[in-house]
Amino acid sequence: MANKDYYERWLKMKEAINTTILEDERVQELAAAFIGIKPQGTAVEIVARVYCKYCDLYNKLCDCYDQMEQVQRRPYIKKIIDALTCRLLELKATLEDVELFEFTYPENALQQMLMIPSDIQILCPFFYPFETRQEEMQYIVDQILAGNRIGDPTPTPSEIERKEEARLEDERIKQEEKEAEIKRKLVMGEDIIEPEIVITLSPEDQEELRLKQEYEAHVSNIQRMERSRITTRENAHKANKDANLYLELAGLKQPQAKEELRLKAAHLIQSVYRKFMHIKRDHVIEYKLKQKLGMIIPSWSTPSHKLQLEKVREERRNFRRQYYEEWLQKNLNEKTRVLKLRKGDIMEDISAEVRQWFQEWYNEARLFDEYPWPEEGGSILVVQGETFSVPEYMEWRKEEEKRLKAAAGNPKTKEQIKAEKKAEKEEKKRIEMDAKEKEKKRLLDYKKSRLNPDNDPGVYITPGQNIEPLKSAWDSYQSQWKNIETPDAPREVTKGYIMQLITESAYQDVQLQLRPIVDEMMRLELNLLKNSLKLDYQAAGIIKPPQTMKRKKPKKQKSPKPDKVSPAAMFQQLVDEGIIKKYPKVTLDDYWGDQNYAAADMRATLWTPAFPPHSIGDVKEQVRVRCLLTLCSSCPNAVRTQLLVGPKSAGKRTLIYAIATETNSILIDLSPLNVYNKFPGPKNLKIMYSFVNRISRLMQPTIILIENAEKMFYKKVPKEEKSFDPTRLQRDFVKEIVKPITPEDKILILGTAAEPWLAKGAQMSKAFPSLIMMPRSDYGSISFILTKILMKYHGVKRDFNVHSVAQALRGYDINSIKKGVETLLNGERIAQLYHKPLQPDEILIAVLDTEGATYTGKEDYALYKNWYESYSPWGQKYLDYMIMIESQLAYKLKAEKKKAG
Repeated sequence: MANKDYYERWLKMKEAINTTILEDERVQELAAAFIGIKPQGTAVEIVARVYCKYCDLYNKLCDCYDQMEQVQRRPYIKKIIDALTCRLLELKATLEDVELFEFTYPENALQQMLMIPSDIQILCPFFYPFETRQEEMQYIVDQILAGNRIGDPTPTPSEIERKEEARLEDERIKQEEKEAEIKRKLVMGEDIIEPEIVITLSPEDQEELRLKQEYEAHVSNIQRMERSRITTRENAHKANKDANLYLELAGLKQPQAKEELRLKAAHLIQSVYRKFMHIKRDHVIEYKLKQKLGMIIPSWSTPSHKLQLEKVREERRNFRRQYYEEWLQKNLNEKTRVLKLRKGDIMEDISAEVRQWFQEWYNEARLFDEYPWPEEGGSILVVQGETFSVPEYMEWRKEEEKRLKAAAGNPKTKEQIKAEKKAEKEEKKRIEMDAKEKEKKRLLDYKKSRLNPDNDPGVYITPGQNIEPLKSAWDSYQSQWKNIETPDAPREVTKGYIMQLITESAYQDVQLQLRPIVDEMMRLELNLLKNSLKLDYQAAGIIKPPQTMKRKKPKKQKSPKPDKVSPAAMFQQLVDEGIIKKYPKVTLDDYWGDQNYAAADMRATLWTPAFPPHSIGDVKEQVRVRCLLTLCSSCPNAVRTQLLVGPKSAGKRTLIYAIATETNSILIDLSPLNVYNKFPGPKNLKIMYSFVNRISRLMQPTIILIENAEKMFYKKVPKEEKSFDPTRLQRDFVKEIVKPITPEDKILILGTAAEPWLAKGAQMSKAFPSLIMMPRSDYGSISFILTKILMKYHGVKRDFNVHSVAQALRGYDINSIKKGVETLLNGERIAQLYHKPLQPDEILIAVLDTEGATYTGKEDYALYKNWYESYSPWGQKYLDYMIMIESQLAYKLKAEKKKAG
């Protein structure tokens, strides 16, 4: 896409942003007015429309931020993306509250807007993994995980000399032992065998060698089959020729048929062949048509257009980086020029602004306000109007005079002041308790009112807090670029940089640089003015002149103490202990599964809604929002701990690896069975916590993995696991790891649990207040996966019946299904596919014979559902909603019966 196309696309996107913000404001008006919406499906659609539009805008904004070559526009787009991320997370929470379920289904809203589910699929933006971690930290991560020990302390010259002497001594001893062994063999007359040279390959070389051997094995197999085919054909031809010669010599060969009969036979063969070719051509045309319509999946497809698109995108990124470097140099040159030519004028302008402030206070109040402290920003607060104004001072002065008179008339003792503060604190606590009680009563009355459809007030939408930052970011962009972006804009607006904006930015930077100097001069001038004013008051007979309210001096931020241990050494030690691990590179696209597309209609049915279980694809979408989007954000409302709960082999670890890969995160494994023997003792445990906290922030983005989290919060530790001390981190985990995480930290804590009912629910909920429930493998996901696996084999029929197999395999883990199919379709079976087609029962047998195959029945999964209803607040909300639906339906049936009677 050319720069002009991206610019035109951006202009259209601006209109979409304005429209979506206006629609969001209308939803907020409904929420602020406390208007109930009926029925429930309508409320879901109202919120889902805004949510879906924001999701679409988020993906488009990320694409523009990545590919736009106008470097001055990109920081504004980044701010809009950050604000939009927080609003998206808030809207997702609102949608969950309205729908009363963690998994939301906005398909009905998508149909209204003529969109498809892939349009609102949150994509991990390209810029995130590569613009978060610092280059030097990325270098440490790459080097240490590659096996280079750059984190080890630098040895002293004496240590180097000692190690070299020890190495030479070892080599001498080995050489002497080798010579002695050779002499012994010569004496005994034994053969002297030269030792094999062992070559140690790096992991990359080993992978390259494995791929080469695999390729050569495939080539050898093809050559062997081709030689066998040629030999078989030649042998058959020779046997037929010998048989024909024998019959001819023995006089047993049948004479040729009549000419007329042979012509008739030839015509029949020709007509049948023509008909066959005609049918074959029609079949090819029909096949190509179905393939274009997506009704048939070909076994081979052309190289992905995504790869070609990615090459083009990378070229554009290179151009963008060049423009960025030029822009930085221009900024530096322009700042130097402005500072050299306009330094005096800028300082004079700042001084004039401050003197004007002095003049206003003197004319209206006959005194001078306190000058803002440098830590607060100095005279910037004066310019922004964030200091004490004269009317505010007048009100404060009246209140202060009243307070002083009251204190002089009836002075209070320290005990009275202390008692008043205590009473005020208790009153505040009482008001808070009353507010909580009123809120409980309101919720109880609301639940009761919803039981009767005639009195049902409807669904209330929660007002959002993050729409204002989004509007502020958008208004900031509009104020800067509204007059610049026109349909016929010059080249510098679509690519590169605008020199006028560079000059304006240079003036701002120079002003910020010179303002502290001017502030010091103005403080001295203010002191002179105050002294002169004091003398004037004394000359007028006023001993104690009026004073303004004293400004509290802000505390100086302490500079962080330098680390006693370098980041490389901490990282190296955690890698050596096996706490930081190298994980396999997996993406979310490798986590296969289909969504539940029928759930939206089934749940929106009036009076008798149905609630089908969520599917694997729904979990993937939940992970995109709760994990990827949360890790990319700096939102105060983001929950940074998630617990993945589900049966064994449900794909929990694969999802965590995918999240880490998508965000280029480091993986810190604090699983109970991984750290039981690491950093022994209370003192060393504190060191481990400090290392983990420091590295997770220095090397962010970071994912902290707690595998089998239920073991950390065991109700009772099993005897066979007591030696591993799985509850070792239970006491300090929340205090040391969870609580220190701030909204600015790109840290995500992910836990997995296969038997969550074994844990103490209250303690585990403190560490993991949010969870994602993994489903049983469902029919839709298994049929989708089988189709994807089988259709890549050319010999498998395109209409292979995967549906019956998917029905039979419901409940089996996806990994076993993949392994079973791959084991079944080996080289020998693939060669037989043409004369022995694949049968559904073969797949069933292969999956059942797979070692470690896990089956989760409905009764087994009921344990997870029962635990979920007791652990998660959504469980109780779901039960209350079901009671409300049953009550409303009973009222409706009663009313219809009364009306009919």
